[in-house]
Amino acid sequence: MNCKNCNAEVNGSFCSNCGQKTNVGIIDFKYLLSELNNSFFQVDHGFFYTIKQLAIAPGYSIKDFINGKRKNYFKPITFVLILSTVYALIAGFFDERTMLGDFVTGWSNYKNSKVSSNDKILVFQWLVKNYAYAMLLFLPVFSLGSYLSFRKHKYNYFEHLVLNSFVTGQQAVIYTFFLILKSITKDSVFIEAIYMLFVLGYAFWSYLQFFNNYKKIKTILLTILTYVFYLIFMSLIGLVLSLLI
Repeated sequence: MNCKNCNAEVNGSFCSNCGQKTNVGIIDFKYLLSELNNSFFQVDHGFFYTIKQLAIAPGYSIKDFINGKRKNYFKPITFVLILSTVYALIAGFFDERTMLGDFVTGWSNYKNSKVSSNDKILVFQWLVKNYAYAMLLFLPVFSLGSYLSFRKHKYNYFEHLVLNSFVTGQQAVIYTFFLILKSITKDSVFIEAIYMLFVLGYAFWSYLQFFNNYKKIKTILLTILTYVFYLIFMSLIGLVLSLLI
């Protein structure tokens, strides 16, 4: 028998050359049901498992992933993309702005800003319309901040990128929850007053678990330093953009 994918000779249930099943069958209704089951219920099992683990033990779960226990977890970058996209779509459905949209709206309406040209506003508007990609652009900057803050730790920059990808993805879940809650209760003032506390609190909780070999007060201070670095880096990037555009 020859493999229908690569035409290599096969003996068994799978092709040793490309890995495809030897018995592919015809595409019919049964095939489509099988694909639906495989793509949603099996593959996404890791997706929902990751959300659950990040909800109950974020730092420990991320540390497990980095240390090699990866089979049951969803890929971190895809995790951010999917949840950020879901958050942006739900925000659009409820006719609400994302947290990035709130920032850009406030920035655009700041009359005394010296960098409020149309071109610069368009850059931020692109980020708002492409929220998931904006999160991917911000992640390396934030991860540089955490890497510098915790540079004496054993984790390299790319492992910090994984750490912050999982945290950012789960924060999108928190954003989505409060966005729906705000739309249902119509109490935007109270909801907006507390949702950032939950988001920041989640980040600190994750870092406290992840860097649990540090004293808690040291981890809290270094996490604050991470945000300070992030604000400095973003300000510098904004300054460069204001000079280029």
